[in-house]
Amino acid sequence: MSTIENVKEIAGLIKKLGDIELYRKIVELEGEIIELTSEKRALEEENKSVKKQLEFAGKMSFTEPFWYSEGDPVPYCPSCWESSRLPIHLHYKGHMAGGHRHDCPHCETVYCSAQTPGHKSRAY
Repeated sequence: MSTIENVKEIAGLIKKLGDIELYRKIVELEGEIIELTSEKRALEEENKSVKKQLEFAGKMSFTEPFWYSEGDPVPYCPSCWESSRLPIHLHYKGHMAGGHRHDCPHCETVYCSAQTPGHKSRAY
């Protein structure tokens, strides 16, 4: 039997006894228990979400110039990830004279990754 069911049962017994003041207090207690139960569920969901975010962050690694998630070949926007922990995939726009172009659909940063080792990537 749940706590709420127990309180309802006690409230019913008190109502039969005719103690209106005690009955009113039990009904208030029941409302508080329902509110606490709701808050507990919300915190459990938030906790679950935070755990998923931490797990995801633990799988991120930096290979210049981009962030990658374990098992995912598509790079994430360095600007979005490093500033706000937003995992935004970059869109590959093709080969350019200076390398390969990737655009961020969120912050609209354009990245040109160098084609040859030793050359730095640029963000526009």
